[in-house]
Amino acid sequence: MSFKVKREYVERIISTCERVLRRGVDPFTIEVERYIKYLRDFLSQSSSTEDLVLDLEALEALSRVVEFQGRWVRDKSSKLYFDPLIIEAKVKSLSLSDLAHILCQAMRPIASVRLISRMGFEEAAKYWVNLPPLRGRWGRLPPQTSTIESISFEDLIRERLALKGSFSEMIEEFWGRVKEASKGGKIYYWDFIRSNSFEESVLKAYMLSYLVSYGYVGLDYDPKVDDYLIIPYEEKVQVSGSNSIAISISYDEWLRRVRGV
Repeated sequence: MSFKVKREYVERIISTCERVLRRGVDPFTIEVERYIKYLRDFLSQSSSTEDLVLDLEALEALSRVVEFQGRWVRDKSSKLYFDPLIIEAKVKSLSLSDLAHILCQAMRPIASVRLISRMGFEEAAKYWVNLPPLRGRWGRLPPQTSTIESISFEDLIRERLALKGSFSEMIEEFWGRVKEASKGGKIYYWDFIRSNSFEESVLKAYMLSYLVSYGYVGLDYDPKVDDYLIIPYEEKVQVSGSNSIAISISYDEWLRRVRGV
């Protein structure tokens, strides 16, 4: 492998780290240990100041990824989130005896002969034997009545059971609101969805998720304030691939962020 190719690989390491930090996706997709070994070999073969600076930039990007991994683990553990790979590794490390013991502790059968006495079975049998036929019990049910009423389209819109215009028009209109709120720059996520009512904030978050998915706006995580920056694009961009970013908007979180409760 030529040294030019190695330099390009180091540049790809930096861009990969920046992409993970910018999008806030799973930082454990970065093979930090393997990249550090590669940078060590690259440093030993470097002969120019530019190569040393490039190696330092890559090492600094990896250190920020490691820092992000720590915050990621703390955030997931605070929300009682368990990664499937961690659970799988934990299960594989347990012996059959330990697994059987855990199963006995966790199993909650819906019925057990030890919990139902013979007298209980007899009482249940008497109940079903003496229960009148279903046909005879129907007369006790009130007759069903149904009426047909009409409702105007304006009332449906007012009750949020119908859309005013097409969904694409709503997306375009909401995109304009984001641009106006950001004033040609960026705006924090919670500053934008902040509203007087929790329902309005949820609606803004819902519409914003479509703008991100369809390439109208971008999100950039700011670890200093633990919030995302909304970056509205001037034109819709083509989105390649997909990454999920979970942002909690529970009522308690809304009260803390909006009203400081």
